[in-house]
Amino acid sequence: MDIKQFQEKYLTKGLPTNCLLFCPSGTGSKESFEPVLAEEMIEKLIKDFLPERTESIGMRTFYGDETQLDEVVMECSTPPFFSPRKVVVVRKFELLDRSEKSESKEIRPMLDYLQNPLDTTLLICLAETTDARKPLFKAFEARKGIIECPALNANELKEWIRGYLSNKKKRISPEALEEFVARCGTKLSDVQNALTLLLGFVGDKEAITIKDVLESCADVAEESIWSLTDAIALGNMKGSWLILNDLLRQGKEPPEIVGVLHWLLENAYKTTEISEEKPRSSFVAKKVAPLAKRFGVKKLVSAMNLCNETTYSMRETGMDERTALELLVLKLSYTLPKSLNTHNTR
Repeated sequence: MDIKQFQEKYLTKGLPTNCLLFCPSGTGSKESFEPVLAEEMIEKLIKDFLPERTESIGMRTFYGDETQLDEVVMECSTPPFFSPRKVVVVRKFELLDRSEKSESKEIRPMLDYLQNPLDTTLLICLAETTDARKPLFKAFEARKGIIECPALNANELKEWIRGYLSNKKKRISPEALEEFVARCGTKLSDVQNALTLLLGFVGDKEAITIKDVLESCADVAEESIWSLTDAIALGNMKGSWLILNDLLRQGKEPPEIVGVLHWLLENAYKTTEISEEKPRSSFVAKKVAPLAKRFGVKKLVSAMNLCNETTYSMRETGMDERTALELLVLKLSYTLPKSLNTHNTR
């Protein structure tokens, strides 16, 4: 079933199964997958499944490129100790689903678990690509646990944006919505970050007009978050520090700042020759081109990795979010003294 059907069934009848695989639809390719829809649903599932205040002890996250399938099975098979229920989340699941044969030793334990899962454990897997011929996919399918998350079409995207803004007590005119979609593209992660910039621009105003969209997008290089990225690219540690503190004084949350920074860096990387994927919006591509030129490919990759590490530290290690963000900005904006650079090139 697709995610809309799953949401409707979940709201009326509850969970159809406690073993779920969120994945692309149709071709099974990454391009047909909308991870934001999956993440929104997963957040709700975790909140509903785990008793209040047990999230920190009742949830375990695995990554397909960092773990083995038997570790996941062991965690799923072990009853919860300090909470009546637990959630096991497996990201990049496609990296664990390599076998083409059901008798393979690597996947046999997972196949056995899927036939008889623990009632107290909710297993949630995310795969950016899928192959419907593989045994693990078929096992999830047999449990009615395949949740397809297709990319939104234009009308669905506009509906999603209107809903997002409604939750923020905002409304947007039809012409403003058309212009906004034309500028930010259809990928929801891009849309979310663009909405963050737009909402920051309009402030307390409830109605968003086409003038707001045009001015906020046209002046994005002058926005604080963009200025922070520019200061980092230029190695201006003092400027970066001042702009960051200004953002925090405005009430911007550290995870939000890291997310927008990563989005801008990612789009800058997409403008380079080495990237096969290009920004979905020509407007954004034009805006980030100077940033890509100043950073260079290697520094862009390093910067995005630092953003990911910071997000992990915030979510998984309990590190103070502001401290993690400050360290990120210092690392990104630091440049070697000229004397050391000259020495290193000899």
